[in-house]
Amino acid sequence: MKILSILSILAIFLLSCSKEIDFKYNHIEKKLVLNGLICPDSLISVHLSRTNTILSDEILVIENATVTLFCNGKFVEILEYYKHGIYKSRTVFPRPDSVYTITAEAEGYLPISATDTVPRRTSIIFGFHSSGNTYDEYGDPHHDYEITISDPPEKNFYELFFIYQNSPNIFSDDYSLHFQVYPVIADPVLRSDSELDYWVFTYVFTDNFFNGTNYLMKNKFLDAAVEGGFANQFVPTNYEDRYAILRTTSLAYYNYRKSWIRHSNNQQIGNRVKKPLFMTLIGDPTPMYSNVEGGYGIFAAYNQTYYKLEEL
Repeated sequence: MKILSILSILAIFLLSCSKEIDFKYNHIEKKLVLNGLICPDSLISVHLSRTNTILSDEILVIENATVTLFCNGKFVEILEYYKHGIYKSRTVFPRPDSVYTITAEAEGYLPISATDTVPRRTSIIFGFHSSGNTYDEYGDPHHDYEITISDPPEKNFYELFFIYQNSPNIFSDDYSLHFQVYPVIADPVLRSDSELDYWVFTYVFTDNFFNGTNYLMKNKFLDAAVEGGFANQFVPTNYEDRYAILRTTSLAYYNYRKSWIRHSNNQQIGNRVKKPLFMTLIGDPTPMYSNVEGGYGIFAAYNQTYYKLEEL
């Protein structure tokens, strides 16, 4: 009876907090959407689509646009249409310290543009992994990671993840990538900046606390990982070793990743919230960061290094 009363009070409370709004679901803002992450390891490519109603998850690609690439303010080339909304450069690998601009024009839409600078690579000079130093309440071993980041003196933005990679086998033609998740003792830098209150398996942060120094970062994780399949190697090895992947990112990349984490974890849809039903009624919608002028999306740069971790 007590439980029933509490649920009844909760239902009344939720109803009293509801507000009816006028939702014009047939109105669609007609704008281009540009998405592209560039790094020195790959030819420049971007994806171009257009806005769609919030009630549809269909991606409406743009196939007949003129997408132009500039470097340091100078024309480089018109990107070639590939497929599924992807436009690719034939020859250009991004260079560190270079400023790249993408413009896109399509009939019936306002033109859009976006600009970002490729950062220099930051090195990991040492790192190791160990397990079994401590255990959780179920008797499973914790995983300890220590890496030393050689941070340059200027302001830097980072994304970090710890992985191990399995090669294709008789069960799968893909490379199986495992991301270490659930830090139980996170480094102070990650605690201050990496949105650990949300579900994350990569960690964005700045060098605010260690600018221009060699910083020793320590993290302890549960014995848990998120797995994904990839057609290509994430790190160029066929050995099933553990790696620390460090991306030096632009400010635009950093802002986008942080906004995406908050947006993704606040979506009020049941299949994303593995909690009681009322959990789908909380969480404020959060705006997505965009650096695309005249439209939506993200065009951002990063530079990546990886370090094979020693096993202790």
